[in-house]
Amino acid sequence: MENNFEKNFNRRSFITMTAKILAATATFGLFPDFAEAARKDKKKKNKEVEKKPEFEMPPLIDLKTLDELEIGKLNLEFTNDMDIRESTGAVVIHHAGLSKDVDIDVPSIHDMHLGNGWAGIGYHFVVHKDGFIEQARPLKYVGAHAYQNNKYTVGICMTGNYNLNYPPFEQTMALEQLTAAICKKYRIKPSCTTIFGHRDLNATSCPGDKFYPYLPQLIKNIKEVL
Repeated sequence: MENNFEKNFNRRSFITMTAKILAATATFGLFPDFAEAARKDKKKKNKEVEKKPEFEMPPLIDLKTLDELEIGKLNLEFTNDMDIRESTGAVVIHHAGLSKDVDIDVPSIHDMHLGNGWAGIGYHFVVHKDGFIEQARPLKYVGAHAYQNNKYTVGICMTGNYNLNYPPFEQTMALEQLTAAICKKYRIKPSCTTIFGHRDLNATSCPGDKFYPYLPQLIKNIKEVL
């Protein structure tokens, strides 16, 4: 009988004590130092979410023609006759996609493509990491950059590997300017059916997992200036 009384008393005491703790917590907060630390941690995490993304496509402020752009020209030698491109209706964007995210000169790409048994470099333009643009295969000729889609397209290659990193600001700005100038020259209306990533046409990761999601923004930026 006494044991039951003690058990009931202890149970009532525990309930009463718990109720007092909960009341105090509502008024003063439980473990104020811990609560403050939790609030600071939450605030820090919210700031991290609000941070700008690692990469943004720069806006295209002005439209230049191909003649107005600074484009380097090399005297590359091609091994055989190339066909003249009879029509131009689209642009295909590539990255060099080497094992490391590094710049590469046009003659080196030219040599690699010669090694494939091609007439020479397959891209019409190469855009370097510092934003410098170079002419590669002469623009009037059919390229060798997008299997079964070369006869009507212009090929642009960004140096670097954009599966690994994001392209530099200078390079993306030059890419936008060059793509817009090509669209202007050939009266191409920018859209997802006229400005492609290489992967849109062939089984490849090109122009890189980090860059490809920004292709719609590039198209939008070009639309705004044409």
